[in-house]
Amino acid sequence: MDCREVLEGVCSRITYCSRDLVVMESRIQRGARVPKHSHGSVQATFCLAGRLLLGIEGRGERVLSPGDYEVIPPGVPHWAVALEDSLVVDVNAPLTRDRLELARRLGADCPEEPRGA
Repeated sequence: MDCREVLEGVCSRITYCSRDLVVMESRIQRGARVPKHSHGSVQATFCLAGRLLLGIEGRGERVLSPGDYEVIPPGVPHWAVALEDSLVVDVNAPLTRDRLELARRLGADCPEEPRGA
């Protein structure tokens, strides 16, 4: 996987980017943490391998195993900790400024302007 480190222990790449949708694949090392944050878009997080503890404000924490997913509404804070080496796919819709900035840092070819805020 050709990826770039976005956080300590988190290596990501954008596999698709349009004004309507952004798909990001991440390898997360066991013990790595994604701090609490939020997006202006809907995010669906899919666990493809490993196990990930995903926290969503107002819902608590849940362990995602291969085949599991969670949908996070826009603006809702969320966080994660890899319980094992994990492979995760995040799908955000629509493209927002924060996702556009991350996609560009990761070298993705994205539209000039996002659809969302």
